[in-house]
Amino acid sequence: HAEYYYFRRFKMTLFQSSSRLTRDTMLKDMAGGKQVKAIKVFAHAIRYLKDHMLNTLEQRGAGIKAKDINWVLTVPAIWEDPAKQFMREAAEEAGISRNQLMIALEPEAASLFCKYLPIEKLQGSEGGIGAFKPGSRYLVLDAGGGTVDITVHEVQFNGTLKELDKASGGAWGGTRVDESFKEMLEEIVGGGMLEEFALSHTADYIDLFRDFETKKRNVKDDSPGKITLRIPITLQELYEERGEGEIKKKIRQTKYKDDLTWVGDRLRIDKPRFVELFSAACDGMVDHVKKLLKSPKVRGTNNILMVGGFSESPLLQKRIREEFPSCRVIIPQEAGLAVLKGAVIFGHQPATIAARISKYTYGISTNTKFDRSKHPMSKLKMVEGKEKCKDVFDKHVSIGQLLEIDDVQSEKSYWPLYSNQTQVSLPVYTSTIEDPSFVDEPECSYLGKLTVDIPKHGSDKEVSSSFIFGGTELKVQAVVKSTGETTSANFDFLEGEP
Repeated sequence: HAEYYYFRRFKMTLFQSSSRLTRDTMLKDMAGGKQVKAIKVFAHAIRYLKDHMLNTLEQRGAGIKAKDINWVLTVPAIWEDPAKQFMREAAEEAGISRNQLMIALEPEAASLFCKYLPIEKLQGSEGGIGAFKPGSRYLVLDAGGGTVDITVHEVQFNGTLKELDKASGGAWGGTRVDESFKEMLEEIVGGGMLEEFALSHTADYIDLFRDFETKKRNVKDDSPGKITLRIPITLQELYEERGEGEIKKKIRQTKYKDDLTWVGDRLRIDKPRFVELFSAACDGMVDHVKKLLKSPKVRGTNNILMVGGFSESPLLQKRIREEFPSCRVIIPQEAGLAVLKGAVIFGHQPATIAARISKYTYGISTNTKFDRSKHPMSKLKMVEGKEKCKDVFDKHVSIGQLLEIDDVQSEKSYWPLYSNQTQVSLPVYTSTIEDPSFVDEPECSYLGKLTVDIPKHGSDKEVSSSFIFGGTELKVQAVVKSTGETTSANFDFLEGEP
């Protein structure tokens, strides 16, 4: 099948990518390292789901057309703005119209779902559903396959939800347990051998991890003393072909000699050793939640809402309950579907999340009049005979600031640098500190560019722009000052460095 590409768990590319995410970011396929543009792979996946649903509706005679549907695409709350734009553009490439598409943040969607769920469907909510009463606070622990998203909400008196601290999390999802299992196998047969096995016997490699996935989901703390996995015989054959001998003999030379036995095509793992595979994922999660609950911003939060597929793991549930005995842990039935079903509610009621916390300080890189008494000489730039200070961080919003939904921030005015310009391209930066002075400070990062059309005629070319925060995506509006006309303005977070 050399003409086919095989991609697995590619969503994590948008979170873990070491290089800047662009429209040209490439994905390597698993079965040979061939590369293809990531946006193409995401678009194919979204198109398949879209077409599948439209075909199902047609078969049922529902009479619903594509133009009647508002699509909701869910993304982890910890994703950055470029990743959200990437998903939006992939969806557009898949045939979903821009004005029929909404982005929902996964822990928020799950939170909405649980808010409307009958009390008997919420495990741990005995004694009244106090977690969702006005004034109450709860932490949403959205443990999915790749990432874990954590956000803290307070229920307002009108029933809407307010975010108390910026969304956070990490790569501690269910696939982190798979990584621990893979690391164990690599210690036994060698990393190179496992990689060769994945390339030469891809279907068997997938079956191996599929079997592990099943055992991982079902293992409970009171399950029998050993966990048995079926190991493809092709792995043993490949190992012997390379002159390595028998795998069961190799196990006796490793730290696993007392915990693992290999018989035929079966690997038997002692339960304590199997449970240990969950440690890295659980430890990362627990440490982060402990740190978060100590923050003054979320004081009084004593409810933990566990959602996402990994939250269905009895081992993870037990660990969270043990580590946070003073918190009520609430788990909805079908925790893995909470995001999906909540996204439908969000599509109907996006204003239910009334306020969010800004993850960064946002601003524009601009030139201002040079002031020799306060600006460093290294920032001096001559423009049409005038002294300008370059690289100034012109702040629009501060890190940690509470932003109401679709809140239009204070407007800022910008002028073209040169008199013949018909468009202004403004570099957008983020910072992890509240008041940066210049965009090249170590705490600042380039986010993308804001392009604003400016009047072709007239001498007054001042344009005011306002960032619109508080939603799931960053928006902008721009107005020509002299005429009051709205002018075209848009962000591009997917181009290369400035």
